[in-house]
Amino acid sequence: MPLPASGRTGQSMKKSKIFATVIYFIFTFGIGVLFALTLPGYFAAFTVPAEVIASALARGDYLTGLVLAEPVGFCREPALESKFDAGGIVLYRAVMEVYDRSSAEDAEAAEGKLTHGMLYKCYLGYVYGVKDSYEVFSTSNNGTSLAVTQEDGTEKILPLLDYDQNGDGVNDGISTYKQRGFILLEIRESDVSSIRSLRFTDRSGETALTAFPQEALTFRHPFYDCFGDIDGYNALVADGAEGKDTAQERNAYVDNVLAALRADPAFVATSGSEEYAAAVKTVNKSANNKAIPFIIIYFVAIYIIADFLLGTHFIIKFFQWFLFKVCKIPRKGKKRAAKEDVFGHDYYSMVTLTLDVTEVPGFDGSVEIKYSAGGEEFVFTLLKEENYSATLRLKAGTYVNPFIDIDRAYAPVDLPDNLEVEGYRMEKTIRIVKREV
Repeated sequence: MPLPASGRTGQSMKKSKIFATVIYFIFTFGIGVLFALTLPGYFAAFTVPAEVIASALARGDYLTGLVLAEPVGFCREPALESKFDAGGIVLYRAVMEVYDRSSAEDAEAAEGKLTHGMLYKCYLGYVYGVKDSYEVFSTSNNGTSLAVTQEDGTEKILPLLDYDQNGDGVNDGISTYKQRGFILLEIRESDVSSIRSLRFTDRSGETALTAFPQEALTFRHPFYDCFGDIDGYNALVADGAEGKDTAQERNAYVDNVLAALRADPAFVATSGSEEYAAAVKTVNKSANNKAIPFIIIYFVAIYIIADFLLGTHFIIKFFQWFLFKVCKIPRKGKKRAAKEDVFGHDYYSMVTLTLDVTEVPGFDGSVEIKYSAGGEEFVFTLLKEENYSATLRLKAGTYVNPFIDIDRAYAPVDLPDNLEVEGYRMEKTIRIVKREV
């Protein structure tokens, strides 16, 4: 027996809803999986390290801050440590690697500039704990800098500012200082030949902080000797960037450096150090702690949206069950239908629901009206081409929990809370009006 037109249309609408639900979940779950795979790594690379460094410096754990700057190697004892009332300055002997891949193709590389993979000697450390007393931000005539006095008495001015807030092409502040209250110091051998004192000027150009090592710091030290001929190694890196096979020579150099660093307990190869392993573990744990709540909230949100827009309204049904069944809150104006009330009569009725849309001439959407009884749902699908009228064969009794799926711009006026099915044929008209904005 062929289905009536209303039945065929109802099945078509259900298939369309199922298809839309499948597409929605595939798309949103795909984005969720992408978040789960990338967010921890993003936080670990861009936001968490600065938080861990700031926390470590505040408790005097300078080595954790140092290894997260990722030098190739460093000398375990500070070369300079100067403390103030609420912070200080600390510097370590270190060798860094250039990580800027774009620089390997820079034309300036031919003029002796350091490019990706090359090494350089430096003093590496932090200024910390002075955010309330050292002002470095200004959008005009910012005088913040680091003045290094060398062993011969000459002074070199090194820049500290690294971001331009107003886009005028001139740097206005120090990013890590504004965000986390510390300044990363990196004084290269190419910047100065030695360090006899440090003088930090503030935004007005006045001296705000000073620090003096016990003796002048130079780049002649047993730690730097562990790296042998750095210039020769950098030449091999440059040749490798041009396509020459220098891998064997470079690997031999790295092996010799690691052996030299490991031979002296005062020197550290960063990647194999306990401090680095502990710092990375802390960063990864913190990154996961940041990412997991976001991912959970995302998946809960997409389920809630799907349940209200595409699903079977399990959330509403749960709260109805909890409030009316568990908490025993009485329904106002509703007569709770028991199972025996619904199926207490042994006859069926042809029930017709019709929409009165005379007050909304522009309305042309489809409408679904649901009632439930005995654990089942009964759906009236009302379409414009069928004059918004649908008929179902229902057993006599009381049907409850009405739900109408309609354009949110419209609303029913007299949808009955309980649909009392009596007689062998019955009709009910529901008036549709425009919602007030």
